[in-house]
Amino acid sequence: MPWTDRAPSSERGHAVPERAPRPPRAGMAAERAFTANVLGTLALTVVDRMVLGTERAAGRGAHAPAALVTLLWYPDRPIAFLADRLRITHPGAVQLVDRLSADGLVERIAALDGRTKLLALTPAGERAALSVLESRRGLLVRALDALHDEQVRDLAAAAESMLEALADSLLTSEFMCRMCDELACPDARCPVERAEPAPPHRRGTGYGVTAPQPERAGPD
Repeated sequence: MPWTDRAPSSERGHAVPERAPRPPRAGMAAERAFTANVLGTLALTVVDRMVLGTERAAGRGAHAPAALVTLLWYPDRPIAFLADRLRITHPGAVQLVDRLSADGLVERIAALDGRTKLLALTPAGERAALSVLESRRGLLVRALDALHDEQVRDLAAAAESMLEALADSLLTSEFMCRMCDELACPDARCPVERAEPAPPHRRGTGYGVTAPQPERAGPD
């Protein structure tokens, strides 16, 4: 039977495929299934709106907003640092910096060795980076304004636990924090910082990252 001829099979009017997994209907298992779905919807909504806002603030899309924020907090770094932080290839990072340089947002400066080129924001680049952070902050504050203070504290504790569970290596955690407002999240409180080093069984499980294993000490 063509899908257009099928009658809706739920009260909400959408089809329910026979092979679709059925979540639990009652108890805490059902509550967890509902919460997981709502969390996914919230995360996607925040990301969609954040991407639109930060790309508008940066004047460019893709990795440009994160690159500007990264160089705001970590100036005078080589291009390899930016590539690692954003998890892009070295040629991709070169192209990204070329575009930002052409826009007058990033400049290459000579390192002390006279050979290495380091990246730094121009005054226009710094303003753009701050605009990116302001756009991100405004969206998140708007969402948090729907909660009272006790709910905010509960959400912070829950978010910390979930972030700790998802941080599995140094490179992964740096990628997770690439758009962070560093001043709002000091290292002493940052759940991602606290999660390192991750337990061995969890290393390399996020973003396909394989974390280097520590060298074993030789016999005395």
